[in-house]
Amino acid sequence: MAERPVLVARLAVESDTDRVIGLRAESERWLARRGIQQWTAKWDEVGREKIRRNIANRETWVFEDDGDVIATVTLNTRPDLDFWNPDRDGPALYLYKLLLARDRAGESLGADIVNWSVNQAALRGFPWLRLDVWRNNHGLQRYYLDQGFEHVRTVEVPGRDSGACFQRRAVPTPVENIVDADAQADV
Repeated sequence: MAERPVLVARLAVESDTDRVIGLRAESERWLARRGIQQWTAKWDEVGREKIRRNIANRETWVFEDDGDVIATVTLNTRPDLDFWNPDRDGPALYLYKLLLARDRAGESLGADIVNWSVNQAALRGFPWLRLDVWRNNHGLQRYYLDQGFEHVRTVEVPGRDSGACFQRRAVPTPVENIVDADAQADV
């Protein structure tokens, strides 16, 4: 077995924007080749602006291997109100846009980033890490179940394809092959 790479996690900065958008575009193409229409038809400047805003708000992290950004995740405290109700569901940290360079698939780096994100939630005192995924992307739903998430509910909202809601208890989950370049994020 090859030695696991040590990734450096750091908050994304403005100069990372094109790389984060590139990871998103790479994921779009990969999904489309598999017949999954997630992010493809509706992805436009609005989506790019969301990425820019997440970076400016210090919510997006990048993961580097030997100086190359190979993955990204966005973590914040703002639930998508179409799917989550903070009054009913309680506080949580929310995971969005976990993207990994496709040439790094199969190395369990996505699982490492999920565990790192769970740890971030625990360190900040949140009881849960939550996310929502597309209702028809059953492979991704299975992936998150395999990562220890529980399916909470599936919500159908007109005009929205997401709505399969998952959460995982936020317990300290150190990840030996990810080191933090930034001590604290503004989440």
